[in-house]
Amino acid sequence: MFRNQSFKHRELRLNSLAGSLTARRHDTLETLEPIWRMLETKGLATAFQQFDWVRTMKEDLIRQTGAQPFVVEVNDAQSGEIRMLLPFILIRKATHSIIEYMGLGVCDISAPLLAPNYSYPEEAGEALWTAIAAAFPKADLVHIDQIATRIHGHINPLAALPAIRPIPLQSFDVVIDGDPETIVDRLANNQTRRILKTSARRMAERGDVRFLTATTKADLDELLPVMIAQRLERFRGLGRFDLLADPHVQSFYKNAAIASLDGRGPVRVFGLSVGGEWIATVYGLVHAGTFHLTIITMASGDWQACSPGMATIAQFIRWSRQAGLTMIDFSVGEMAYKTGFGAHAHDLYAVLQPLTIRGRLVVAIRDTGIRLRKKMKAHPTLFRYLQSAMQFYRRKRSSLSVYLKK
Repeated sequence: MFRNQSFKHRELRLNSLAGSLTARRHDTLETLEPIWRMLETKGLATAFQQFDWVRTMKEDLIRQTGAQPFVVEVNDAQSGEIRMLLPFILIRKATHSIIEYMGLGVCDISAPLLAPNYSYPEEAGEALWTAIAAAFPKADLVHIDQIATRIHGHINPLAALPAIRPIPLQSFDVVIDGDPETIVDRLANNQTRRILKTSARRMAERGDVRFLTATTKADLDELLPVMIAQRLERFRGLGRFDLLADPHVQSFYKNAAIASLDGRGPVRVFGLSVGGEWIATVYGLVHAGTFHLTIITMASGDWQACSPGMATIAQFIRWSRQAGLTMIDFSVGEMAYKTGFGAHAHDLYAVLQPLTIRGRLVVAIRDTGIRLRKKMKAHPTLFRYLQSAMQFYRRKRSSLSVYLKK
């Protein structure tokens, strides 16, 4: 009896949610700037949804690709009050058109900007999908990637969409609190503390150690070329292509950093030098008490004995705590250093929803490709050969234009 009552109560709640949300599309960001900035400061968002970050993305990445940016505004159907903003792009490829979250490889978290004091009901996924899908421009497919289930402890509405599916990626973060001087020792495990101790000794033997927070354009002009060079050298050594090889992506990161020098934008850039030589850099975003690690690079060769990457992580963790931050987001991907600093893993999800027959065919082909890759991994030699061939092919093509036109 109680089970039937519970089922009926849930059914009534779902019926009441149907049609509770409405949505409309905005094809320009500028008209939304006042409400956008209000939501990012008084509502709920991550650094990757800050207006300055998204606007720079539009100017440096989206504009030169021909993709169509748009924002879906979701409102309460009865009161008309705004509930959230969702930024998307429409990409027209050779074989199909696709709506994606406005990320372009430079956003680690897909989430809306939520209105202040708005508590999103987890059961409203169907109602939200119905509302936003009605506002979409014509397309064959919707793909929203890297969806975290929660944002700053609150439900991420995208994680409640009916077409959600798990992906083989995790994000990692750790809470930081207490004395900044002891924060690293309290977070790090025994192995990480030993590495840091050896690193400090070896760096001191080589020269004066300096950790710089970029506060001027001159600082950025010095650090960003180092960051790019170190990153590309590392990826070449791994035989992998990196998005940062694209000049437009380089310009995006530079312009986003310059726009943040006044302290209002989210970007923070750091460098670690020994004896006047830059041996590591960090590019991160700050918002709502969280430091989002976006790029970390380090010198190779003899400098590897100094563990420059680990030393730099320890430095920006201390900086973050001194700045009053309470969370380090180590971003996506499983790396030993993340758990070495006490980070916890969180599963990520995606929406891959066809809107047309052509879209269903694209999804079927993608799913078949995933299954084939899993089978090929059972034959390591063949898999490595095919992986090397794909990596060579990608290096020969322009990263961002390929991403949008393939």
